[in-house]
Amino acid sequence: MRFKRLAVAGAIAVATAGSGLLATSPASAATDSFTQSCSTGYACLFYYQNYTGAIYKQYSNDANYRDNNFVSSSSTRGSEGSNATVRNNAASVDNWDFNSAFTVYSMPNYQGAHQRIAPGGAANLNDHLRNNNESGRFS
Repeated sequence: MRFKRLAVAGAIAVATAGSGLLATSPASAATDSFTQSCSTGYACLFYYQNYTGAIYKQYSNDANYRDNNFVSSSSTRGSEGSNATVRNNAASVDNWDFNSAFTVYSMPNYQGAHQRIAPGGAANLNDHLRNNNESGRFS
């Protein structure tokens, strides 16, 4: 799965650099909209397990999720949870940063129970963090 995502990310980067039209091109029905929702360099937190529901795209460290909200991700992933606060509402994470791990914490300021997602990795949050998450950072 990691290789597949690396290949997709690489193909998107090449297509974007070569044409400059990727952002304005309509999505193909055969293309999984998830690859368009979460992009290279981001950790994407999802409202539900298995990377479904609304999405929050995080590009830099965030010491407190209370001011962040989920947005609709795509027709194939769903929009349930859209507009909900990210704080204490995430259930899964997909790390599209292929250079840095991403860690989710149960408390603000990177404190408390935590779960590390490897570079390019993905995971459902464990029982201590599912719907009990307040900050996240790259390392």
